[in-house]
Amino acid sequence: MPKNMALSKSELIPWNSIGESVVEAEERRLPFQEALASPCATCQTSPCCTHLPLHSFRITNLIELDHALYVLNFDRIELGLAANGEWSIYYVYPCRYLDLDHFTCTVHEQPAQPRICGHYNPYHCWYKRVFTKSVSDEFLQIDLNRMEYIVSKIVFDEDRNIVEVPNWEILVQELAQIPPEPFSKNGVTPASDLLAVPVLAEWQELAVQQPNGEPVKTEGKSYDALQDPCTGCQAYCCKTLTFPQSQPGNASNLDYYQFCLGFPGIELGITDDSWSLVVRTTCRHLVDNRCSIFNEPKRPLICRYYDAWKCNYIVNFGQTRPPGYVRVNLEQFDTLLEGFQFDNNGQVTQIPSTEWIRHNVEEKWRSVVQSAPALIPEPNP
Repeated sequence: MPKNMALSKSELIPWNSIGESVVEAEERRLPFQEALASPCATCQTSPCCTHLPLHSFRITNLIELDHALYVLNFDRIELGLAANGEWSIYYVYPCRYLDLDHFTCTVHEQPAQPRICGHYNPYHCWYKRVFTKSVSDEFLQIDLNRMEYIVSKIVFDEDRNIVEVPNWEILVQELAQIPPEPFSKNGVTPASDLLAVPVLAEWQELAVQQPNGEPVKTEGKSYDALQDPCTGCQAYCCKTLTFPQSQPGNASNLDYYQFCLGFPGIELGITDDSWSLVVRTTCRHLVDNRCSIFNEPKRPLICRYYDAWKCNYIVNFGQTRPPGYVRVNLEQFDTLLEGFQFDNNGQVTQIPSTEWIRHNVEEKWRSVVQSAPALIPEPNP
């Protein structure tokens, strides 16, 4: 029996670190009929259900490298580097439908299973090939320890463009020797329920108590009375990562977003002009809602030069009804789908507006509490 085949959730947590995801390889020679059996049957950690790709990019200069270092500071975020030089960002946490004792899908071949999962061909599974090894000739998993080694070998010109990087073969050899970063047990487990997020729970309460949907009015201030926007802020920029996505153009695109929302901690952020994947996470340097490395050299440049007066995090993630912006998770996804129209080929012909989405999500909440009055929230004193 392979090393980890019989391990349960309490013994094997492959999404905690690169080291825990490594499984002992078993080289077998298979006859044709046995080769036809699904490779999923012998997959020990289900990496396709624990690694959600968020973004792909290239690193050509200091600013782009700084951004890569910045995202690695967040819980449940890992980078990948392909042999062709392409970088990628992954959210590393199990899908809500993954049986954590047996690493199998609990909604396999059921309506709740996204089509992208049902149609994924396991016979050339890239995830199993690269995420169950410490290093691979085609792909490297990068945590902060490994990233620090890579950074130490990069050379820049005066314009901060990268002019020298480690040789790929040497990089594979060296990273195999670097101990993976230990998993932080201080991280917060992401909630599946959108209403576990305080500001979103307040949104539901407001929607139920104010059926007309009028925004909360705030008192204006003079310029001299304005305070630093960070004063009293709940550090939304240190608890949220956003990754721009294309607006859905067909049914397959929407199915992919449904797949993404199956991962606890993932939301859709929607405006009338743009969509994004939102990751609820926390920077490792956040202490009591303040940056613990504020004046230190290792603070990312993106944070050091961020203009708080232009901060969209406070607006989009700190308000119950942010103007022109709505957050959607898996529980609201069916309501979102009701606003779409398609042609016979599954191409999108109508995308619902932000206000339509917000209105219909709130209507669903109101209909639930009207059918069960005991669920109506008590007004705050």
